[in-house]
Amino acid sequence: MLNEQSLTDRAVIEGRPSHFTGAYEDYTTADIIWVVEQFQIEGDVQVAPFPGRGNINLHTYEVMAGGKEYLLQKVNTDVFALPYRVMDGMEASIRAQNESLISKPIDGWVPITLVRTRSGKSFLDLTDEHGWSVWRMMDRIPESCTYKSLSELGSREEQLRMASEVGRGLAIYSDLTSCIKPNGIEGSLPGYRDTGLYYRQFHSVVKGHRSLGDAAALLPDDPILRTSMGPHFLVALPEAEYLARLNDRELAPYIALVKEQEPFAMALWTAVAQGRIRHTVIHGDTKIENFLFDSSTGFVKALVDLDTIMAFTWLADWGDMLRSLVNVAGEKETDLSQVMVDEEVYKKVAEGFLSAATEITDQEVSMMVPAVQAIALELGLRFLTDYLKGDTYFKLGPGDPEDLNKTRAMVQLTLYRRLVEFGPEAERFIASVR
Repeated sequence: MLNEQSLTDRAVIEGRPSHFTGAYEDYTTADIIWVVEQFQIEGDVQVAPFPGRGNINLHTYEVMAGGKEYLLQKVNTDVFALPYRVMDGMEASIRAQNESLISKPIDGWVPITLVRTRSGKSFLDLTDEHGWSVWRMMDRIPESCTYKSLSELGSREEQLRMASEVGRGLAIYSDLTSCIKPNGIEGSLPGYRDTGLYYRQFHSVVKGHRSLGDAAALLPDDPILRTSMGPHFLVALPEAEYLARLNDRELAPYIALVKEQEPFAMALWTAVAQGRIRHTVIHGDTKIENFLFDSSTGFVKALVDLDTIMAFTWLADWGDMLRSLVNVAGEKETDLSQVMVDEEVYKKVAEGFLSAATEITDQEVSMMVPAVQAIALELGLRFLTDYLKGDTYFKLGPGDPEDLNKTRAMVQLTLYRRLVEFGPEAERFIASVR
């Protein structure tokens, strides 16, 4: 059987991503039932595609067996080329939550439960006619609901109450998992949230590098990173189109902003490296749709989608969550005058977080406001770099405008400016709550 290491080594040698997947349509109902039966469940099995599946793990199924509900999921190795790392991080997160809840019970919080395979493992490692795949099964957390945005809630009062619950949920999750030793976790997405790496990509693209040889001085030394991220250091556009994008007068102030603010963008990494804030294990993808809420009470009950567990600082989770929640206009708004910070939502999320967080330090609290700004800046940098080199990372879908990543970059960098403007008031509010 192929294993993760052999796939990774082969990818490094051949200079290509390591993944083997079948298309969504490749799996029949009989195939899925067979996979389900490899796990420790009882009773007749019924399966159906899960309607709430996201854009990453497309092979997600609802399972009914023995009067119980489960979710079956195939790890998407097109995105997560190191699925064993995904599962190691997921198990560490679940274990830490359960162990912490013994000494610090939190009413209503329900960690994910993995169903073991017939051989006692936490996931199914499978090689068949579809290739190599990794499957996991979870108990479905009952009486829960999710939201893709606060706008799905009818009233402003309910939106603000839910914003507070999202903040409280992140605080609970971060506290419960703070016991995980970060040096024992290998991130499932090498290079993710590495601001310095993103800046090296930007500098390489601005210099017009088109080969790995040209970009050699900026490339990472790690072979896995070099394989997976190397292409994103290179311009993929014809020269005339590249120069048109690089010299776009509308983009010029944003390119200048990104260059000027590089030391600030590195603030979280610098603080961790200097030991001023804790090096912890984080969730890595704290958008609102990854929180589960009690269908009856509306209280937060879980943080799911544990694919991106990694070592960094909870401030990155905080910054990414708040950046997305307070962006009134959304990321595709072409009228930049509409890009504003929802100050009420900002304050409610902060209030909810600070009401529940017990493990945070004063130094970390002092960085809560700049953390949101830094993550918005980082995302703007990533969209900008991708637009300049030819949209090879944030790929365009059918019907997307050619300048979508330009728009996204300008929105995030405008949001960064608005967050900086709101910063003094945000600092005063957090100090008053703290």
